[in-house]
Amino acid sequence: MLTLFLFLIAADPKPAAKTVKVAAVQCSSDIGEVAANTKKLTALTKDAAKAGAKFVVLPETAITGYLSQDLKTNWHLKGMPIEDRFKGKDPKGFAEEVPGPSTKHFCALAKELGIYLTIPLLEVDQPKGKEPRYFNTVCLANPKGELVAHYRKLTPWPYPEKSWATAGDRGVQTYDTEYGRVGLGICFDIHTILEKYEKHNIWCLLYPIAWVDGEHPADWMWTKLPERVKPFKHHLIGANWSVDKKQDWRGYGFSVIISNEGKVIASAKSLYGSEIVYAELPTGK
Repeated sequence: MLTLFLFLIAADPKPAAKTVKVAAVQCSSDIGEVAANTKKLTALTKDAAKAGAKFVVLPETAITGYLSQDLKTNWHLKGMPIEDRFKGKDPKGFAEEVPGPSTKHFCALAKELGIYLTIPLLEVDQPKGKEPRYFNTVCLANPKGELVAHYRKLTPWPYPEKSWATAGDRGVQTYDTEYGRVGLGICFDIHTILEKYEKHNIWCLLYPIAWVDGEHPADWMWTKLPERVKPFKHHLIGANWSVDKKQDWRGYGFSVIISNEGKVIASAKSLYGSEIVYAELPTGK
């Protein structure tokens, strides 16, 4: 009788969670300040995990920096075109290989905290005997500290990225978690990537952003982005960058978490400094 009882206990697995807490980290980063950016992102990730988040999404290239906060300094490779408004900065010495020091650090952090964590950086790929290529990259670490997805931005934003970025060559990237299948995308990709993911039936898009817009960002983040996502019936965790003080351009702030019904269920309340946006999402499994 005891044997039967023990068998029934073993055969009755723990019920799957019906919801999962997720987090979009909104923060500034400084171009080329890898150590300082890493320190900030590490602390914010720990805060998000302490609050119960099982998925933490960080802003676009936040480890390496995307543009300077005043939008005057940009990455630039010699011989590539650059807009007149930008002062160029060579990414050599700042960009990293995958795997590399930053992926090692953030994979270890994901393991320590038991979370899924995006790792957004400027990646260099240097095949032997060939010129190095630079990619706008986001990777995914799982709770075991493993690097389980490696995505290169398929459609770099031409205005600032024509001066350094190579279009991604790894296609879309998915990973099956215990909560549902996730995909990776970066900022400007949103105009084309959802159709590419459609056949993969993802549960959630993990979406790092460094948005710049001529219009008020709320129009995009609260209206146009949800409308864009709604037909594809998956969630989206959008972590946008912020700045440390008011700038003369628009786009920072307004990080959002969007449901699979195309509704904004959580949004950042601040424009400056750091903020973590949380939501409970129904699981896909």
